[in-house]
Amino acid sequence: MNPVPTATGLEFAVLSDAEFEAFALKHPQNSFLQSVDFARFQRARGQEVELFGVRSGGELVAAGKLNYTTTRLGYTVCECAKGPLVDYADTELVRAVVELLRKRAAERKAAELRIFPNVHYIARDEDGAEHPEVLDNRPLVAQLEELGFRHQGLDMDFVNVNWMFIKSLEGIRDAEELIMSTSYRTRKAIRKAEKNGVFLEQATLETLDEFYAALSRAGDEKGFVYRERAYYEHLLRTTSPEFTKLMMAKIDIPAYRKSITDRLATESATAADLRREVEETGSKKKANRLKVVQDLVDSYERSLKDIERFPDSVGVATVAAIHFVCYGDEVVCVIGGTVQDYIYFNGATSLYWGMMLHALEKGYPRYNFYGTFGISGQDQEGHGGYEFKKGFGGEVVQLVGGFAMPVRPAVFHANRLARAAVAAARTVLGRLPGKRTS
Repeated sequence: MNPVPTATGLEFAVLSDAEFEAFALKHPQNSFLQSVDFARFQRARGQEVELFGVRSGGELVAAGKLNYTTTRLGYTVCECAKGPLVDYADTELVRAVVELLRKRAAERKAAELRIFPNVHYIARDEDGAEHPEVLDNRPLVAQLEELGFRHQGLDMDFVNVNWMFIKSLEGIRDAEELIMSTSYRTRKAIRKAEKNGVFLEQATLETLDEFYAALSRAGDEKGFVYRERAYYEHLLRTTSPEFTKLMMAKIDIPAYRKSITDRLATESATAADLRREVEETGSKKKANRLKVVQDLVDSYERSLKDIERFPDSVGVATVAAIHFVCYGDEVVCVIGGTVQDYIYFNGATSLYWGMMLHALEKGYPRYNFYGTFGISGQDQEGHGGYEFKKGFGGEVVQLVGGFAMPVRPAVFHANRLARAAVAAARTVLGRLPGKRTS
């Protein structure tokens, strides 16, 4: 497509993959949802994707990935998830980019334009408390509404995630500094998993079934929504191994049992020797040492009892599975969890820790725990997961949310009315005796 100039001197153009990636990777708002890898994946899934740029004097000043989706009734939405990538502090530039997007959506017969800027709303700390004195982008919401958008709210959105927990890795030089930046409880869990022999493995097409079996089981047990197997197969086939990391935490049950048994035998022998020396000499130093060793013996005995339900025939068990993405400035934990039968082995802790080490090694400045809820109190759903993430250190990040603009107002409003009518009908049906909505 040839560039289309506007009265402002800005030009809208469809970009090649290489042009788009060169701009997006360096942009401070970069996100895996605004990447060529993800565009390639979506195209393979049959989605209509368009990479656009806005030029000023030939230089790119904004860009984004647009997705066009059309319902069976012909209602088309043009959406820019975690974008567009633009300097939102430049009011006139934002105004011009929005107008170009509106025109492009109209050209493509879209009834609605949706954007989800990858921009913080208000700065928050690890407890979720607001710090507008540090950062406050509430004026941006008003600005976008003045341009014709309707703010869609600030609630958790599991498609375009608004609430996250993010740990900055800047200034952390090595693994020791990294582990010391976590809580005592988290450090203990990390070291326990390492000592017990939990190891990580990245899934391939050949081992995808192992990953998916653990992911789907964890999802069913914990109640989180996961994608179908084909989704992850497409990711592996269309994106790079660094971009898509389907990670598994595993434990070799026979090897673990042998390790604990051997350690128990060693410490039991040491305890017996110390006990004899204490009885013969009455040494307080030896008595104190005996107490430490006996605690180890008791711990190993408990461990062996804890794993009695796992026979050696289990072999190597996948105890947790998490989908990560590495792109731009961050490693993102997209979705995953621990198989409850194996929660004893701290598989999720091992995966988080292992990918933090990967981020440190590769120079990613942020580790993004991604969708986070239950922040306001322990009675909220998801609060346990939030507290788990807090143990690694970081802060709550709230984005400005989504915005929707009518491009074809009559069609837009008719669709909204139809959706409201369907929702109301379902509510009424749900209240009728013997009736249940699907």
